[in-house]
Amino acid sequence: MHAVRKKTIPSVTMRVRLGDSELEVSGPSDFVEEKIKNFLAHAPLASKTGSSSSATTEGSGIETRAERQGRPQSPAQFFKLCSPQTDNARTLVAAYFLEKFRSAENFTAGELREVIREAKVPSPRNPSDAVNQNIRKGLLMTAGDKNNKMAFVLTSDGEAAVEDMQHKSKP
Repeated sequence: MHAVRKKTIPSVTMRVRLGDSELEVSGPSDFVEEKIKNFLAHAPLASKTGSSSSATTEGSGIETRAERQGRPQSPAQFFKLCSPQTDNARTLVAAYFLEKFRSAENFTAGELREVIREAKVPSPRNPSDAVNQNIRKGLLMTAGDKNNKMAFVLTSDGEAAVEDMQHKSKP
């Protein structure tokens, strides 16, 4: 018997966020491109000042309002902006990134490790200790459970500490 080979169509997944509007779509690349173009053409883009912005697709990339305003689009960009030097600082920056740029209500130590890995910076030698140190300093606090694992959130002091890192690293 001969095995029948089915022709598979490559599938892609893309997520685009403009302001409060977000689209995540999966499928063949032409389908995904069509849905993203439609989303970009119809997504409300009111800025904080009430004026509207627009997004464009040029070449292979999609320029979003956030990119034009210099907002980091990846953990690596954000870590470069903050320049955290210690395990505790990297953990805190990862927490801030999850809350502010990925809209996480809370996060686990594993999610923090993943963001640090995505940023391509050294991971804490002892991630649990880095989280606990930030809790002791009042920069993080526990927030119940998430998927049967302890969850955490930033405190207002933690937010201020990361925002201070951003200001100190600017020329």
